[in-house]
Amino acid sequence: MSLTVRTNLGNIVVNDNVIAKMIIKGAEKSGEKLFLSNSKGKLLGAVSRINAGDLAGNYVIKEIDAAYYLDFYAVIRFGASISAVSKIVLDSIEEEMHEMFPEKAGHITLHIVGVKSKQIALRNIEVKRDYEASR
Repeated sequence: MSLTVRTNLGNIVVNDNVIAKMIIKGAEKSGEKLFLSNSKGKLLGAVSRINAGDLAGNYVIKEIDAAYYLDFYAVIRFGASISAVSKIVLDSIEEEMHEMFPEKAGHITLHIVGVKSKQIALRNIEVKRDYEASR
């Protein structure tokens, strides 16, 4: 779903590819400790090789009232700190969303659906980040 920004010059539509690239960029900052996946834990590939089309359909973004809700799925590397990795990824996404939508609050949910060592052990962990609009 695309998001719309209303300005005094008109409406600006932010399509799904922009949101997907923002999620990929945040995952890249984790240093190969986070792998993007679908909701069932199937890896989409190495973060450095994923494009926006691969991520399409594996995240949900909604706009409700004056806030947006972003949910996406990932598998974390065995031994990596969930809190440290999620902080890096969610900080990156939050910063970019603040730049694009300063007048909207945000709710970002990272669903960690597995832990990867030699195989993927399924998990069901949610890391949430809520914040207020900057204006």
